[in-house]
Amino acid sequence: MDERLIIHEARLNVYVLLQRLYQDAPDETLLAWLIEARPFANFPVALDETASAALAQVDAALTGVTVNDLRADFKQLFVGPGPMTAPPWESVYRNEDHLLFDQHTLQVREFYGRHGMEFVRIHQLPEDAIAIELEFMRLLTERLLQAIERGACDEERYLLDEQSAFLKQHLLVWVPKFVLMCQRSAATEVYAGLAGVLSGFLSWDQQTLLMLQACGVEQAE
Repeated sequence: MDERLIIHEARLNVYVLLQRLYQDAPDETLLAWLIEARPFANFPVALDETASAALAQVDAALTGVTVNDLRADFKQLFVGPGPMTAPPWESVYRNEDHLLFDQHTLQVREFYGRHGMEFVRIHQLPEDAIAIELEFMRLLTERLLQAIERGACDEERYLLDEQSAFLKQHLLVWVPKFVLMCQRSAATEVYAGLAGVLSGFLSWDQQTLLMLQACGVEQAE
């Protein structure tokens, strides 16, 4: 199997998992799957020591937590009512007044638009939420896999460049601050650990994309 396919399938699996967990709190079915399948113990990529400790933290915590615990923690961190302890939007972390819908939201929207990704609730909620930005990376990773399978080298190069740019210009700029807020405020070890996993994976992903770009598509064929 093409090594690039193996790498991008692993990346895709992680983006699917993280996007789902930051989109909403797990229900009974998802929590049961997380406990049985142990995706954090069987993580598909090798992270650094700090992130590996976070993986172990999440895996261990899942067996001692309830859906109600996770739902309450998710709400106090990312939803409310009342002040959110870790607002999940990029724009909040990138302007002095911590406002939604700033120029960074528009820049994110431009990235999405280039790839035909739009949202029903546009102008109602900012599209720079962590779950949506992770969904965008998931979408481009799916398209990368398809491009490689078709032998579409130009499209593969373009998608690598777009993902690398989105990480550099957006996710890796604000997520470290978001992660710190989660780690300080989470009421469960699951969400405290998940923040460390997110940070470690995005750092790994940046290095992986840079390596793939440096190797060149033709050389990898």
